[in-house]
Amino acid sequence: MENIYEEKNKIRILIAEHQGIILHALISLIRSFGEFEITGTATNGYEVLKNLEGSKPDVVLLDIKKPGLSGIEVTRIIDDKMPWVKVISLSRHNHPFFIKEMLKNGAKGFLSKNCTVDELREGIKRVYDGKTYFCNVCSQVILRDYAYDAETGSVDLRTITPREIEIINYLSEGYSTNDISSKLFISSKTVERHKSNLFKKLKLRNTAHLVKVAVENGLLII
Repeated sequence: MENIYEEKNKIRILIAEHQGIILHALISLIRSFGEFEITGTATNGYEVLKNLEGSKPDVVLLDIKKPGLSGIEVTRIIDDKMPWVKVISLSRHNHPFFIKEMLKNGAKGFLSKNCTVDELREGIKRVYDGKTYFCNVCSQVILRDYAYDAETGSVDLRTITPREIEIINYLSEGYSTNDISSKLFISSKTVERHKSNLFKKLKLRNTAHLVKVAVENGLLII
C-alpha cells in the first residue's frame, strides 16, 4: 500500500524550540522522515507568532522558554487567530496541570521530550489528520491523575490555580512582590495572599522551598 503522504504535499511544520542544540537535532530528525517539510523555526513565542503567516505551517511543534510568551499563551493565540494550525506541545514538563492547560487552550497533541522517535513521527501524522495524540509518557501521567486517591495524604497539585502558577513562575525568576504586583496588575497584598495560599497547599514555609517543589513537579512554565 502506498504511503498517502507521498501522494500529496508534505506536512508543513514550524519548530519552536529555545535550545539551539535541540532545535538542530529536531530539524535533522524530522527531515530524515521524508514526509515532512520544515517551513520555519522560532526560539521564543513572539518569533512563533511573527513567523506563522510567512511559513504557513500545518503543524507547530512547540516548546518555548520565558521571558516573553509562554507555550500556553502562544497556543491560545494560535487557536484564536489561526485555528487551522495544529499545535503539538513537545516539552519536558509532564505535570497534569500543564498538559491540561495546553489542551484547554487549543493544543492537539502532547509529546514528552522522553518520547520515542516513532511517537514523534506518529504524533505529527495523527494531529495533522485531525486526531488528538499523547505519547505513552503523557498518557500515563493523565491516567495517574484521574486515578488520584485523595485519601493518601499526598499534596494534590491540581488545587493550584493558573494565577498561582503565574506567581510561582515570577518568583522563580527572582521577581519581588512589588514587581509581580506591577506585572499582573494586582495589589501587593493580593500577591502575598496567593503566596500564603501556596505555602498552605504545599505545606511549605518559604519561597525557596516553593520554587524547589515547583521545579520537581514540572509546575514552572518555561
